[in-house]
Amino acid sequence: MQITIKDLQDLLSSVQRKKIQTLKLKKNKFELILNKPSKKVPQEVVSLKSSHIFKSIHSETINIPPKKTESINSKPSTNYATIVSPMVGTFYHSPAPGEKIFVQVGDIVKCNQTVCIIEAMKLMNEIEAEIEGIIIEILVKNGDIVDCGQALMKVET
Repeated sequence: MQITIKDLQDLLSSVQRKKIQTLKLKKNKFELILNKPSKKVPQEVVSLKSSHIFKSIHSETINIPPKKTESINSKPSTNYATIVSPMVGTFYHSPAPGEKIFVQVGDIVKCNQTVCIIEAMKLMNEIEAEIEGIIIEILVKNGDIVDCGQALMKVET
């Protein structure tokens, strides 16, 4: 993968427009870490696969605030990670209508386990968990439009 100055400029511009605080991009021996310090909001780390970043930079974005749909308990957990969308698209919790959903609140997920699908430009992209833990909250509903970097699920670690 060849990264040009134009790609980096587009990436920086995209990060500035989004609510992303930290972005880490690692491909083979290349590693890029972008930090956007904020006094008001605690830093949230967003890790995206490089193949998804450059596809989403040139996509149109629709900013729709995430909706809280399910929660395993009323007490907020302090030890959780967030699974984020690596692209703009439509969130689906199952491979097809009427089929078994990938994960529910309370399910244990393992690394590289598919947790949902994001449809972008008629392509179904499986989103995998990058951590192990228990799904404590699903932040979007089936069929919702999600933005690049938007939180999809909270996983208690």
